[in-house]
Amino acid sequence: MESSNKYGRIYHEICNGFSKQLLNNDYIYFKHPTLSEHFSQYYNYELYLENGRKKGLLSEKEKIEQAIEGNWWSSENESNINFLKLTIDNLYKTKSKLILPSQKKEIHKDIKKNEAILLSYAKQRNEIVGYCLENYATKCLTGELLINFIYSDENFQNKIFKNKDEYDNLSENELNKIENYFNIYSSLFTIQNLKCVAACGFFQNLVYLNEDAYSFWGKATTKCTKYQIDLILYGKMYKNFIKNRSENSKPVEEEILSDPEKFVQLVDNQYQNGQSSNIPKEKSSQNAVSSLVGASKEDLKTLGVKIEKLKGKSLLELARENGGILEKSEYLNARENN
Repeated sequence: MESSNKYGRIYHEICNGFSKQLLNNDYIYFKHPTLSEHFSQYYNYELYLENGRKKGLLSEKEKIEQAIEGNWWSSENESNINFLKLTIDNLYKTKSKLILPSQKKEIHKDIKKNEAILLSYAKQRNEIVGYCLENYATKCLTGELLINFIYSDENFQNKIFKNKDEYDNLSENELNKIENYFNIYSSLFTIQNLKCVAACGFFQNLVYLNEDAYSFWGKATTKCTKYQIDLILYGKMYKNFIKNRSENSKPVEEEILSDPEKFVQLVDNQYQNGQSSNIPKEKSSQNAVSSLVGASKEDLKTLGVKIEKLKGKSLLELARENGGILEKSEYLNARENN
């Protein structure tokens, strides 16, 4: 229910084209950018980097190189940070492909352990780097976004800040509040969250009724917000995925269809591994058995697996005796002689 409310809220705000937040008894409105405005932000970030260069600011990379030359930091520490990032990324990918809760739990422990080590390195690194070129560019860009995309009304007629001077003269306390609300709003519209909204049943129903941007959002594509465009694209992609699976007699299970996170994970894994598989059906079936080898009773209970007994032994026990794999012929032979 909690995730359903979350995705419903995101959809509601995307429909409106803005997010709002109560500040000092009045609402402020964060206008969602169009695709053109979105790319303009990236362009302006590059301009701020150039401006910072002219001011003599060093980049993070340059500061690290400087610190290594001065023996305040080491290339070994940099290698450790890169290795930890890669390790954590791979662990998350591995976790997404596991089906046994006990295995996921173990991977989760490894992820948290490595993230804690990475955080320790990052803190030391940040203390050495200090204020750098990227910090300057990010601060300038944030200021621009707050000036241009925050309004006092939902029709976007009155900006909170009429000009840069008003923004610069705002008290640090008020500015921190607004920046915090802006960060909360921004973090809500991640790619993962947009995918999950697109995978929700209510949105899939809408996609079946409206496929083009104008009939869906009531305006031309160039006038749609970036989130509106992303959402309908993901929605159409998921609609086609479900349709193709059904047409190939491999319909997506209802349990997955009703869970946006599981559905998105299924699709992501499918595209990462390639749409088609060269594994024969017989091998695919045996892998389904072998993938459960090592499952605990709690895992099987959670997964709803019914344990079939053959000659007094379960399929998993028979599979373990055969090196983790139970051939189809062996399974049929065991059933015949049971």
